[in-house]
Amino acid sequence: MISLSKTEKKKQRIAIIVMILLCLPILYLYLSFFKLAFFDADGRFTLHNFDFMYKEMKLKQTTIKPIGKAFRNTVLFTVVVTTCEVVISCLSGYALSRLEFRGRKLIQNALLVLRMFPNLLLLIAVLYVLMALKLVNTLLGVVLVAIAFRIPGSTFIIKNFFDGIPRDVENSTLVDGCSRLSGFFQVIIYLVKPGIASISIFSFLSAWSNYILFNTLIFNSKTPVIATYLRSLSRSEQMIADYGVFAAMAIVYMLPVFVFFIISQKQLMEGNIGGGKGV
Repeated sequence: MISLSKTEKKKQRIAIIVMILLCLPILYLYLSFFKLAFFDADGRFTLHNFDFMYKEMKLKQTTIKPIGKAFRNTVLFTVVVTTCEVVISCLSGYALSRLEFRGRKLIQNALLVLRMFPNLLLLIAVLYVLMALKLVNTLLGVVLVAIAFRIPGSTFIIKNFFDGIPRDVENSTLVDGCSRLSGFFQVIIYLVKPGIASISIFSFLSAWSNYILFNTLIFNSKTPVIATYLRSLSRSEQMIADYGVFAAMAIVYMLPVFVFFIISQKQLMEGNIGGGKGV
């Protein structure tokens, strides 16, 4: 137990008070947010705002379809993007960290440049590429673009975790009879679990909340996700959904991310501490 001086205790109390004061407006916003979702105009508790989850809702002159299709598309998109990104990043990060081949330095520098390059500037070019491949307006096209945008950063991050593993560990697996591939899956992969957790979490959060790609590369409502589903109900010129319904939709959108973050919080902190070097 570290004892603090009176001056340090005073500064600590001041810091806590300042933090609480700064958090009060944010707390008020969240309380107002949940109040709109779970209470009607008369202050009575109600779940009527969540009817969109299983049946159509009639608001003004517009019928709101159930969120089921948008939710399924969002889950499918998130699972596929996260899985592909983790697998490809781990294999490419290991190759860049351990293997010697021509063009290795060039690829590393290219990954660093691509990681810093704003993805928004590439959307128009990407749109023309998808049109040439006849993948525009499809979920597959958006999946491929999302994976391509995320792989450089994830590869660069996981490579630093592989760099932190002593080569003696890998050499010992080869001496014990493992091939490089079997040693990777049986030993090395478990030593970079914090790094895998980090890129998995960030990939999940990015894919789940992705709006720009769907808004740019999908021109119709046949492939809805929750982000575009909410957008269609909150256009400033019509505001189809009232604030209570919109708050309920936002809670449904936020809940999987909140649960995923709570479950993986420990791994995320370990990944940030273990992978801080060179990230």
